Amino acid sequence: MNRHLFLLLPGWLWLAASVLAADVRLPEKAAATFLQAQNGEDGYAYRLAVQRQKAPMPACPQDLQTGWPAGSAAPRSYLEVSCAASGWTLRLPVLASELPMALVTTRLVRSGEVLQAADVRLAAINRNQASQGLRNPEQVLGRMVTATVPAGTVLQGGQLRVPYVVKMNQPVRLLAKGDGFVIGSDGTALGNAGVGERVNVRAGNGKVVAGVVEQDGSVSVLVP
Repeated sequence: MNRHLFLLLPGWLWLAASVLAADVRLPEKAAATFLQAQNGEDGYAYRLAVQRQKAPMPACPQDLQTGWPAGSAAPRSYLEVSCAASGWTLRLPVLASELPMALVTTRLVRSGEVLQAADVRLAAINRNQASQGLRNPEQVLGRMVTATVPAGTVLQGGQLRVPYVVKMNQPVRLLAKGDGFVIGSDGTALGNAGVGERVNVRAGNGKVVAGVVEQDGSVSVLVP
């Protein structure tokens, strides 16, 4: 086309010609951006297996759409890049590397709070944290946090404990248990303790005894 005639093209046609002349939305670039954004959400890190040879492709006048094939499960072997406007779809092979996973907090959790299912999620972590991070929800749910932790904290065993059932200065039921008898009385807890843990209790007569916390919050003292 004559250079002077090209300058006379209407503005909209000039723009269209520019889009068709320079395909800056290469499938590989869109795929790489997509893979980087995944951030190990399914437990794997991905990279393109091979660079697609630059075969002629219809230009796409809009942003390319990139995603995993419908119904695919981790680890994936390829992803799809498509242009709805031009009606084409490419499948690009990817390589998957398994990542260490652990439970992390989804929000700021304050000291003394008991973790619920909505408070944690499984996420990819650094390999140097893998030996300390907890992965089994049974190790975390229903446990109490001993210190305030921000969102995204990798949970470790030292940060958690059984919840307190008995707390300092709380009135408790004191059960003296012996061979064939149980005697109940009122007392006051002198510390914090969870189920199965020992705690000191001041009995009604002022005597301090040590007992074990039961599920219902009472404190059992074995009498020889």
